[in-house]
Amino acid sequence: QTDGINWGGNAARASSNADCEVPGFGDDSNTHASRTGFYELNKMKEIARSRLPKNNWLKGQLVAKMNRENSCNAYWNGSTVNFYREGSGCGNTGEIAAVFDHEWGHGMDANDVNGGIAFPSGEGIADLYSALRLNDSCIGRGFYNDGRKCATGGECKICTGVRDIDQAEKKNGGPWTHTMSNNKCGSSVHCIGVVYSEAVWDLYKRKLQQGQFNYDENTALEIVTRLTYIAAGNINTWFTGPPTFSGCGSQSGYRAYLEADDDDGDLTNGTPHMSAIFEAFNDHEIACPTYQIPVFDSGCPNNPQTQPEITATPVNMGVQLSWTTVSNSVEYEVLRSEGVMQCSQGKVLLGKTTGNTFEDSGLQNGREYYYIVVPKGVNDACYGPSSDCAAVVPSAQPYFTVDCSDSSVIDFDVNRVPASVSRQCVVTPYDGWTGSISVECNPTSTLMGIQCEGESVFIKAGQSTATCTITISIVSGAEMSEGSVTMVARGRSIERTSSFDVTITKGGGPQQAIFEGGSPICKKHGSSCDSVSLLDGRGLNLGPEPNQPNIRGNDCIDGSSGTYHEDESLDKIFVRSLDDKDMTEGSLIEVTATVWAWNYGDTDSADFYYTSDALNPEWLYIGTVPAGGGGARELKVQYILPEGELQAVRINFRYKGSVSVCSGGNYDEADELAFTVVTKTPTRSTSSHSSAPSLYPSNTPTLRPSLKPSTLPSNLPSNAPSEFPSLSSSAKPSQTPSVTPSLQSSSSPSIFTSPSLSPSP
Repeated sequence: QTDGINWGGNAARASSNADCEVPGFGDDSNTHASRTGFYELNKMKEIARSRLPKNNWLKGQLVAKMNRENSCNAYWNGSTVNFYREGSGCGNTGEIAAVFDHEWGHGMDANDVNGGIAFPSGEGIADLYSALRLNDSCIGRGFYNDGRKCATGGECKICTGVRDIDQAEKKNGGPWTHTMSNNKCGSSVHCIGVVYSEAVWDLYKRKLQQGQFNYDENTALEIVTRLTYIAAGNINTWFTGPPTFSGCGSQSGYRAYLEADDDDGDLTNGTPHMSAIFEAFNDHEIACPTYQIPVFDSGCPNNPQTQPEITATPVNMGVQLSWTTVSNSVEYEVLRSEGVMQCSQGKVLLGKTTGNTFEDSGLQNGREYYYIVVPKGVNDACYGPSSDCAAVVPSAQPYFTVDCSDSSVIDFDVNRVPASVSRQCVVTPYDGWTGSISVECNPTSTLMGIQCEGESVFIKAGQSTATCTITISIVSGAEMSEGSVTMVARGRSIERTSSFDVTITKGGGPQQAIFEGGSPICKKHGSSCDSVSLLDGRGLNLGPEPNQPNIRGNDCIDGSSGTYHEDESLDKIFVRSLDDKDMTEGSLIEVTATVWAWNYGDTDSADFYYTSDALNPEWLYIGTVPAGGGGARELKVQYILPEGELQAVRINFRYKGSVSVCSGGNYDEADELAFTVVTKTPTRSTSSHSSAPSLYPSNTPTLRPSLKPSTLPSNLPSNAPSEFPSLSSSAKPSQTPSVTPSLQSSSSPSIFTSPSLSPSP
């Protein structure tokens, strides 16, 4: 800043020996330096976390040691930042924001993607982190308090810091090039670092704000801040080799900035700001010749051209932002700053949204905050012009919140249109809010083919909450996608938002089984699996049953006695999800066995089993359902699908006998149906055992005589014969129910088996 603003606390000191002064409260560590460092270092970390949310170093505690016994320096020792007292013509370095940011920058350089301090100097990147945070090229303004000006990397005009990275602020009046560094720096890493820090500052202050790009200052600052945080972590050597093209290395500064700016992973087809980056680095002799990396700008077609108009509304401990829609914008970045420099400084990236509203909470009432909104184009490197800076002061006043969120995701299927679901929104008033509140769908936040309808609530005095119902629908034109829907609650001048996730998938729908591997199988996932006619009949003699015995491994042979559709047979298995969506791990499904029961069916029962691994089955019992009548019957059970991609059910239909996966009687039949399930977790490996454990005796007992018994219940028809040899069927009742009943035994069990920072003096 040309007016000589002192970013530290030295100008406000009560005396020239005030390093360890305290304000009269707190302990002896509550010094100017401790308070200043606590704020600035935490602010720097907050800004960096918003750019690098996965960096673990930024999530940890940073120890800062203030008022150390020395002067005119500060340092990063690999784990802590350290600052000296005032003396020898230098201010207290623990009271100068730029010095905090610079030393923090060394820690960032050492803990980024590559790790370690970059070559040939790590001073330049530390200067850049500081300069972009404070929007000040004078690094450590106020470092000298005896009238001296900086001289490292060129003699400074007015900067009282350690160096200036703006070529216009130095008496030589031109770029600090690689050649000049070789001639004048020797081994001074502070001097060498000016070569590339000045190049990046030129990119921000000149190349992007002039010429063909002509960005406003806030947009240019955000572009260069984004590029720097991404690029710096991938740089090993900023420049190497002789001038004039020393930026061709695979991990050079020039190449890293191009790659951070790139939109498709291919530098040969250009990047959105390639010419500006080339000019800035080339002016300092650290670019790469155009015959090696051709230079042209591309990647941002139909970029946003107008700035959004932003409105900031104060609420209790927060701010509600809204802005006008900008043509060709895909999303908007929302950024916040605070302090005397308002928006002309580094900012916290609060978030990105496709909508036109944003809510910032957890703020301090009575403190002024500043916001900008930047429209973005088709990719993250495409910037439109920033909004003007909006200033706002949160204050305590009546307000409300709205919550339409839910732990579950609303899932629609394009095969089932139209369809609707309802969700509850809870409106909570605070500080005496009363009046009408409308809860509506933000049209810009909906997915294609998704509609939503809200309603209004009225808050009465003393009311704690109000609930309204919103309806979300899928209509024609929906496409497979995933995203979120934002509900906007409006009351007087206040807007509140709440979002929830919506996915649109294309389910497999009903599936029909084919015979493969020993039994019917549905190889694609879907809402149901039907064995169709593959199981009709029993064994070789009744039907005959196709592909009998329809048991993987052929370990359970069907009984061969009787006559087709007079004696027992299991004719079909059908499984389906009860919500009509694709069968998924954890969903409730229904299993239907279509059977033919002998006589009155009072001696016939079906045992239901399932396995989570059809290829290596371990059969788990679901329940037993009696036939409940003669002829064609539908017997049903339900259970919850466990984890497993290829699952199966087995049904053992038997005459008398006891519960078994394979009763093996002459009139008995066991069949299987395998089906594919949508998994929620990565595919698990199959069981290590080579064969499934035997859940039934190795020697199958005879549970039923070869001939049916000579004694029948007294209520049988009078013409019932005394004996029923398998070759005689004329004496069995010929009637079957005219309507096939759908039975589910009330006694059938439904078994769900599834598996800061801390400154110190």
